[in-house]
Amino acid sequence: MLKNVAKFLLGLAIGAVGGTLIAKKRFATPRMPNAKIWQRILTEKMGELNAAIFMTRVEQRYGELKVQRPVFDKAVFNSHVVGNILPGLALYQILREDGKDVKTALVEIDALFEAWFYQFPPLNMRLNQLMKFAPENFDIFRKLTLFAMDNAFPAPGWQYDIVQNDENSLAFDIHHCFYIDVLKQYNAPELTPVFCKLDDILMGAMPESIKWGRAQTIGMGAEYCNFRWDYEPNSPGAKPPGSARKPRWG
Repeated sequence: MLKNVAKFLLGLAIGAVGGTLIAKKRFATPRMPNAKIWQRILTEKMGELNAAIFMTRVEQRYGELKVQRPVFDKAVFNSHVVGNILPGLALYQILREDGKDVKTALVEIDALFEAWFYQFPPLNMRLNQLMKFAPENFDIFRKLTLFAMDNAFPAPGWQYDIVQNDENSLAFDIHHCFYIDVLKQYNAPELTPVFCKLDDILMGAMPESIKWGRAQTIGMGAEYCNFRWDYEPNSPGAKPPGSARKPRWG
């Protein structure tokens, strides 16, 4: 197991260096995932022109990062890098270039992501909202969660131990996280908690009968992430989709 992790981290480092060496050719800036949504939200704070200029810079940085990225054999790792990590990293780097200190930049990204999830819920959040309509929803949830862990968060990028899996609770401890590995290579491990907090927003959309109980994450400095859900069928049902608060930027 440790040998596989070592090979994985070595491949990540070599891939990043190799990608930089071959990235000197010209490229067309691709449309960054969620760029249009982020620009709409930023317009509320910056105004239309400034938001457009700012997001153009973020997308240009994303294009540079995408060309220089490490490429993995497993497509799922590439999806995480291209679809999730690099957009957040590009946003963070541009904020820092604009003179924001680390704390301020992270606070602004947190606010943007929170507004994004509440105002324009991504598919996984909408699916969580729909869980309240599923009969025996906790049994379905446990099966879907473990399926997702095996397929969307596979080893060696993630490593976890199941602590409990029965009709009352699902709990597992994650000891290794792909996101923090990648962000360390980009000298931005402090960005990892931004992604951790998105889990809390996602789980807030679940039925009230499924209680989210994670108390710590590797990204926030803990030794491991203790994911946990407890089923309390006598709790009132989840709030209707769309009833969650919708914070505005700033």
